[in-house]
Amino acid sequence: MPARIGTPRPTSSMMMLNRRERARMRLAAQGLTALRWHTAAEAVRAFGVMQGQDLHSVRRSLALRAPNESDNSEIVRGYAMRNTLFAASVKDMGWITELCAKPRKGDAAVREAVLQLIDAPLTRAELKSRAAQALPELPFWHVVRISMESGHACYAGEEQLITPVELDGMEALFNGDSVAATTELMTRYFRTHGPATVQDFAWWCKLPQRLIRPAAEKLPDDLIRIGREGEELVSAEVLELPEVKKKKSVLLLGAFDEYILGYQDRLFAMSADMHHALVPGNQGIFRRAIVIDGQVRGMWNKQGIEDWGIPAYAAGRVERQWKEC
Repeated sequence: MPARIGTPRPTSSMMMLNRRERARMRLAAQGLTALRWHTAAEAVRAFGVMQGQDLHSVRRSLALRAPNESDNSEIVRGYAMRNTLFAASVKDMGWITELCAKPRKGDAAVREAVLQLIDAPLTRAELKSRAAQALPELPFWHVVRISMESGHACYAGEEQLITPVELDGMEALFNGDSVAATTELMTRYFRTHGPATVQDFAWWCKLPQRLIRPAAEKLPDDLIRIGREGEELVSAEVLELPEVKKKKSVLLLGAFDEYILGYQDRLFAMSADMHHALVPGNQGIFRRAIVIDGQVRGMWNKQGIEDWGIPAYAAGRVERQWKEC
């Protein structure tokens, strides 16, 4: 039997995973082959945050994981971590941003002036006009980033206006305990990304080890250690899903999907050559992946499909899904 968190003994050999088995289990954990959430807001809350710099892609990522999009109004986007836009529930954006966002040198000197610019929902053009007059020396994306990292504004609503918000921070939800907040975020990560390692989580969130180490000691019992040294963590619920053994799944992911970006090592899902094609020049731009049985076999966009070895059994399903996008 696999060992639980805190148990020193390693797991049995039957819980060792090869690359393909790990990929299938991660697909199920992420809700891509198993129906784990019914609404988009449920899905994004389960993850904590999801990559959100490309609006069309994050909406596709959510649609692939939850059939009901009626509660999309609860989902906002902001600079929650890594100086990057993420989608989150309005209930979570505040504390996760407070925990993970790292203000840049010089932000404090202009923060108050930036916040004063956003007193009502604004389009990017409207905010840019205000910023050009009030803070002409500050690049516009820094205006947006500072306002959102401060918890003052988010992209919200169908039109994704830059909107002033009141968000719950760590004081309201965790009595200001950053280790407790880290434990919550880590728990959500392993429940939606497992099997994964603590090193994967550290790479993903960029939090310091002084928070990660004590948080890892407080994880709940439903997270199970597997692997040769018990180094990987996965939800007990995921281990029971029949979809962890599902073969021949076909998925057309959005760019920046968590299945691709949620782990330190992406080669569980693709070859090195495929990675170079998916992330040209490794410059942070991710193309939309075609994933067959957990492995990236091509890319897609509105213009067409780029085939990097799509199996014959999947070709028709890829074509049908592409036409529906």
